[in-house]
Amino acid sequence: MLADLPDPDLMCAEERAGAMKALQALRNGLDAYFTQLVGAADAAGDAGVLHAGTTGTLVAAATGQPTAVGSGVVATARALRDMPRAQESYRAGRLSTADVRALVTARQHLSDYEELESALVEVAVATDAAELRNLLTVLIAQDQPEETDKALDEQREKRGISLREQANGLFRLEGYLDGVEGRRLRDALTHFMDRPTPADTRSPAQRRVDALGDIAASAMANTKPLGVSGLTVLVDVENLDDGAKAVLEDGLPIGPAQFERLACTAVCAVIFGTKTEGGFTPLTMGRSARRATPAQWTALVARDRGCVRCGRGPRFCEAHHVVHWSDGGGTDLSNLALLCSRCHHDLHRGRYAITMSDGLPYVSGIRPPPIRAG
Repeated sequence: MLADLPDPDLMCAEERAGAMKALQALRNGLDAYFTQLVGAADAAGDAGVLHAGTTGTLVAAATGQPTAVGSGVVATARALRDMPRAQESYRAGRLSTADVRALVTARQHLSDYEELESALVEVAVATDAAELRNLLTVLIAQDQPEETDKALDEQREKRGISLREQANGLFRLEGYLDGVEGRRLRDALTHFMDRPTPADTRSPAQRRVDALGDIAASAMANTKPLGVSGLTVLVDVENLDDGAKAVLEDGLPIGPAQFERLACTAVCAVIFGTKTEGGFTPLTMGRSARRATPAQWTALVARDRGCVRCGRGPRFCEAHHVVHWSDGGGTDLSNLALLCSRCHHDLHRGRYAITMSDGLPYVSGIRPPPIRAG
């Protein structure tokens, strides 16, 4: 059948749009047939005949999917035996697998599901799965108010997040949030994400990660107005010039450009010392005398109003030394400028420059207007 499908490049726009709709219906029908196939295997006890253990395990072995996925299909197939309207529309391609799963879940919690099934199927056909779930949630809450709390409690029992460092140095974040916390994080990320511009080459996923970093910085700024990076940098004084042996407290090497950026951040502790066989021997706290004071930070906020490059609010900013302090630049207002973390990274990558003139910072020769209150 696939070999007989027309070449998309030879279709007009209307034909391609119509083909998408028809193929989605076929996809739904194939999913329905697959579910029916699994249901028949389950009813006939094929797993026992083939020594596969359970039908879920049999499905997993046949498809290469995780056992949990196979077990989920089995559960759907069993439920559909008593859901004739949903089963009929699923096979006709009118319902997606997500629609069917939402209806299966609702059937477990709605006392009058049988009377409502026809109407719910029509609603499912007319809307998307997310809207269907919202509607069903409302119906379940009205029918059995305690089920809403019970469902949320079950979600919270399954909640969890892991943050693991990978071999390539990246950190992998994965896990599950309950419905309430998931929505709160989703809304926060949407609020903190920058609006895309032609000059912004970041992908949506990268913008989302940057937004998460801004949320963390904002949370820290709420308790410590000067902001904290939470980082301590250890520097081998024998290699101070090129920063080649600067490392974080846990041993992660920091390159010269990263060292320069972290070292000029007024909230990062840099410890100078020497590396010996016994470990790292501190000699001096290089940042203790160069940390911006609360008065200086207040003055910086009043002058710059936020990041001098993009305008982001002060709580997301760091105090940048225009003349690097290791090159003799002091922690004075005439040598400091507010930069958000992303713009700070960009500066140390050489994407633009900052100069001071008459006590004001200029970005690549042009100082943007400050953000006004309100």
